[in-house]
Amino acid sequence: MRIMKLPGNINKRNTLIAAVISCFALIFASISLVNHYNFRTYAWDLGINNNAIYDYAHFRWNDCMLMQPQFENVLSDHLSLYPLLVSPFYWIFGSYTMLIFQIVAILVGGFGIYRYFLKKTADYNLSMIAMIHFLSVWGIYSALAFDYHDNVISAMLVPWLFLAFENKKQGLSFLLLFLICIGKENMALWAVFIALTLYLLNYKSPVYSRRALLMSVLALFYFVLAIKVIIPAIGNEGREYLHLKYKVLGNTFGEVIHTIIFRPQYVFSLLFENHTGWEGADFIKSELHFFVLLSGGFALFYKSQFILMILPIYAQKLFNDDFGKWGINDQYSIELVPVLTLALFTFLYEWNTKRKFLIYLLPCLITIAATASSLDHRQSKWYNPERLQFYKKSHYQTPYNVNEVRNVLSAIPANAAVSATNSLVPHLAFRDYIYQFPVVGNAEFIVILKLGNPYPLNEEELNKKLSELSQSDAWIKITENNDIIVFRRK
Repeated sequence: MRIMKLPGNINKRNTLIAAVISCFALIFASISLVNHYNFRTYAWDLGINNNAIYDYAHFRWNDCMLMQPQFENVLSDHLSLYPLLVSPFYWIFGSYTMLIFQIVAILVGGFGIYRYFLKKTADYNLSMIAMIHFLSVWGIYSALAFDYHDNVISAMLVPWLFLAFENKKQGLSFLLLFLICIGKENMALWAVFIALTLYLLNYKSPVYSRRALLMSVLALFYFVLAIKVIIPAIGNEGREYLHLKYKVLGNTFGEVIHTIIFRPQYVFSLLFENHTGWEGADFIKSELHFFVLLSGGFALFYKSQFILMILPIYAQKLFNDDFGKWGINDQYSIELVPVLTLALFTFLYEWNTKRKFLIYLLPCLITIAATASSLDHRQSKWYNPERLQFYKKSHYQTPYNVNEVRNVLSAIPANAAVSATNSLVPHLAFRDYIYQFPVVGNAEFIVILKLGNPYPLNEEELNKKLSELSQSDAWIKITENNDIIVFRRK
């Protein structure tokens, strides 16, 4: 069978690149932006980020009411600085700002893959297919279906770091490393292993191997500084870093490290076993491994340098107390995307010495098929297909009238303190005081979407709260229709 190769003319190549990126941009927007329009984004985490960029755009630190009393400053939860950098765009894009930033970052990351492989191999066919593979991996789609998250941006900078290192641009390499680190404190720990991978790939060069080691040391320094100094300093008094949720390994960083060093067989078994004891969490880890292999993970056995990059991600996922982080849902697999593409196409280039187009194309098609399958069927718990199945009518429909809900929200004063149910919060977060119902605080208005996601309440608890509010002497119902209810404090 004759396989059609990609066009050789430069203008045709650029046109094809633009067409591919535009196609994926449309798909990504149809997932993320449609979810937000249809009230399928939530207080945690888009609401938190929207409230943060509102405060930053007004030149003040964020004391997010959505996170109190657990966190008095949003940065004491995660040291994520991207919202600070992006906040001026709030004036232009409103509540869609962080979602648009995330989509653009993913597309830029895909183009970074193309540029990296083009520089490294001068093979346009490989470079183009590598970009398509990158933009097709399930980790991207899962992340887009659930709000905005800073680790997505950090992961999208990895191809550009590899490119800068390949181009021997020292200053740019250190800048990109820093930008990866400031995405979130655990991204700094990941950056340690990214730099070590660059060391292994360049160990024959004394200059660049030393530079990679220096990058690794600097990333480790930033990580320790973040969790031991900065986060405790800006957090609630007497409270240290709260995301060490690995009781299966230990209760402190010291205990975790001791277990990893002295009980390696036990630690290895945790990569596959359900350590919660709940049967409902069976096979979630197996599902992750299966999709990693289908998406190019087999190349890690041949390009073992890249295993270093995957180890900390596997550790933070599979050793976690929360089985929701084990599988392929949400943003918890996004860091695997650049690793899989880098390892796969580095291996294919070295192995496919005759440069057969089909050798590049076949693994990409398998990955696309795996991703398509993951959109319909998952072992991972709490999967909501309506948020992700952009090709189905149900993704664009809601049980409530979106326009009517928006009209009600627009009538709420912009400077009023508000308590709102989960899926309304991101749309009402641009104010000084925003709470997630049933927390009320000093709210002047309570806004409840009847058929939206009422987390942390269930439907029965929400109805009970509604009954209490209706009978309360402190609140008066000012709006009610089939979709939404608004109470105002008397």
